[in-house]
Amino acid sequence: MFSRRFALLVAASLGLVACTTNRGWSGENATPFDTAQADCDGKTRELPAGKERESAFDACMKEHGWRRP
Repeated sequence: MFSRRFALLVAASLGLVACTTNRGWSGENATPFDTAQADCDGKTRELPAGKERESAFDACMKEHGWRRP
């Protein structure tokens, strides 16, 4: 009984960790993710949707210290 409860607790904890990751981005000594994302959203909002906007957004996030895996 104890091991089942422990397993459920571990599974729930891992689920929460997965929900709080930065959408697959990684960064060390980076600008806080939400701050970087808001800045880059603002800078790329006017670009047409698609590859151009995505590339500009990625470049902006890289300037903030974030990279996609």
